[in-house]
Amino acid sequence: MSRPLPSPAPAADIAPVDLTTAMSVCPVEERACWDTLGNVLHEAEGRDAFEIHFEPESDCLRVRFRSLFEFTEIRLEDSTPYLDALARLQGSLWHADNSDTARRGWFNFTVSNTTCLYQLDVVRSSKGATYLLTHLDDSRQQPARLEDLGLNRVQLSTLKEALQQRNGLIVVAGELSQARRRISRAIAQSLVAPDMKIIVADTLVHPVIPRTTQLGMDFPADSSQQDTWNAMCRLGADAIVTAQTLEDTAARRLINQAAEQTLVVNSIAADSAAGCIGRLLGLGIRSETLAHCLTAIVLQHRVRCLCPYCRVPASPDDAGTAWLARYSPIQSGNINDWLRHRMRSSFSSSEGCDRCNGTGHRNWLDIFDVISITSELRDALYDADYRYAFSLVEQQRSLGRSLLKLAQEGIISLSEATRLTGEPGQTE
Repeated sequence: MSRPLPSPAPAADIAPVDLTTAMSVCPVEERACWDTLGNVLHEAEGRDAFEIHFEPESDCLRVRFRSLFEFTEIRLEDSTPYLDALARLQGSLWHADNSDTARRGWFNFTVSNTTCLYQLDVVRSSKGATYLLTHLDDSRQQPARLEDLGLNRVQLSTLKEALQQRNGLIVVAGELSQARRRISRAIAQSLVAPDMKIIVADTLVHPVIPRTTQLGMDFPADSSQQDTWNAMCRLGADAIVTAQTLEDTAARRLINQAAEQTLVVNSIAADSAAGCIGRLLGLGIRSETLAHCLTAIVLQHRVRCLCPYCRVPASPDDAGTAWLARYSPIQSGNINDWLRHRMRSSFSSSEGCDRCNGTGHRNWLDIFDVISITSELRDALYDADYRYAFSLVEQQRSLGRSLLKLAQEGIISLSEATRLTGEPGQTE
């Protein structure tokens, strides 16, 4: 997840700088810098990394790649090419050099013949400038629609039913902020109607969603953005959607509005339904308020797919066997059940090859849970019986069934399934 700076210097123009042709039309003396930057961004793409950290040390430069699946650090003794590339990038984003001020900028760059949007944060540290490159969604592309997200028919129907309510709270949760924004923007598009006034909180660089009122906000938002957002929320909106994560105070205000007269779609960094409710309670929201307004929780999970070029059949190890015993139990004495769940299952693993850079994984897949709020769950929240409420929402999870199907088809490994469900004794 992105960790923006507390108080970055305001950008004179938040429009991204177009560097898509920098490698082909730059002067000869700049070519090495752009090649170095392109190689770093290409390596991040291969690692499914959404953040690249450059942190100086006295004897090296630490380059760290962060993805949902791993955090990799490379120590570079010869840091000159990389620092020159970052200096060239800063020169393209900001004409004035103010090295003592935290800076933030955006640029488009071509990686693997695809135009990508990046955010650059620069701040001074005691050892020199430290940099954070974050891969964002391309603001020039039309946001995805609900039907494009990968929800199954039942999940889509459950979500659309919740969106038809006059008021209430729908929580969009997941570990990856980019994925939460994608879901929130799709929901905002689905709400657009002649009789609906929709307000959207989004990142400073965001795609335009027609017939909505959008506000670009940092996280955390500065005082001016907070005041503007509070004023917008008092304009009598029918629906308020937060594609950008809000601070605690702003989130509490929205949930109070959801309990009264507004449909609120709020983004929360959590990896489970119980984690969502726990986060809302941690904000200081009364359980009675949640029982009254909470209508649905949308959970997004990202899984690593096995490389199809080096994928081989594999038998479950001890951790995989324990996982199967929980999510695909065999009834005693039922031979048909054994045949269906074992003989027709083809579990796989991969050792790595040149095409997947030795990782054994290639690409990723998003799977979803859409959890509705049952009357039994509402009663548990009204009674402040949190342990029972957590168990009820976890019982609705379809994650285990989805992972089992993917593992049986050889799309993911059993170790990936155990990682997502948090089983004890898991192996990577």
